[in-house]
Amino acid sequence: MQDRIRIGNVRLSGRTILAATCGVLNLPMRLAFKRLGAALTYVGAIDAAAVAEGPAGRLINILGREETTDEEERPVSIQLIGSAPEVMAEAAARVEPLADIIDLNFSGALRAVLEKGLGAMLLKDPDRIGEIVRAVAGRVKVPVTAKIRTGVEGNDVDLVRIAEICQSAGAAAITVHARSASQGYTGEVSWEPIGRVKQAVGIPVIGNGAVYTAADAEAMVTQTGCDFVMICTGAFINPLIFRQADAALGAGPAPGHGNFAGLVQFMREYFSLARRVESRSRRKAFKKCCRQFLAMRSYMKKLKAGKVKFG
Repeated sequence: MQDRIRIGNVRLSGRTILAATCGVLNLPMRLAFKRLGAALTYVGAIDAAAVAEGPAGRLINILGREETTDEEERPVSIQLIGSAPEVMAEAAARVEPLADIIDLNFSGALRAVLEKGLGAMLLKDPDRIGEIVRAVAGRVKVPVTAKIRTGVEGNDVDLVRIAEICQSAGAAAITVHARSASQGYTGEVSWEPIGRVKQAVGIPVIGNGAVYTAADAEAMVTQTGCDFVMICTGAFINPLIFRQADAALGAGPAPGHGNFAGLVQFMREYFSLARRVESRSRRKAFKKCCRQFLAMRSYMKKLKAGKVKFG
């Protein structure tokens, strides 16, 4: 079990991970999920070019917004997005003091990202992916991971070969999102490619896609053998999913209360953290927290139901 909850030299407290969601998960929200059981959080998707050209330690995401992290969030992964190996390596060196892990985004599916040849579009150029991983891994001391998808328009890439290239280039773990870029974050998933990657590589594999309950997390691990489970939408629907899934996977005790109590607990944590991090008055912080979280929860429910037009 010890080996299965470690990425490189970073030991995690469990097997469930909060997905990077650019422009959605601010620091107080990520910290609240961490307090409720997420073993690892991500700051993403950070624009490597903006970081490489700007002052050291400044995190600018692909939407042009500044992101922050702090010591309480550790272990934390900072996710970089870009296509030039030397730029990605320079950006990684600049953010390394803030990160326990550096993740490379080869999975971004926003139209604006794909049109720039970034994110999942790089899956069409496995050799470039290898160059990026090698350049970053050779520049920093923290573990480097890569996130990939099953394809761009469908199952149109050699996923196993890409995973093997990442491993050979120095990746410490690989995340597989079980959807193509054209699907975005909705639609049917097939976890079978996660299993194929797990069988092909000797580094930890993180499974991602359509995990909405603890039973889903357990089923993904059973079917694929993946080492960790990454969760996004399910966390907004039920913030206790991390603790519940870890209990189902034998990586932690079951939470002692139900989903509604979990929502209340999450909001208390989020409210407290937002006041501390953003230095807002009690009333303003409470209103903002409720508005942000409830809006995201509504959006995620629609996303799960396939009612959101992606892109």
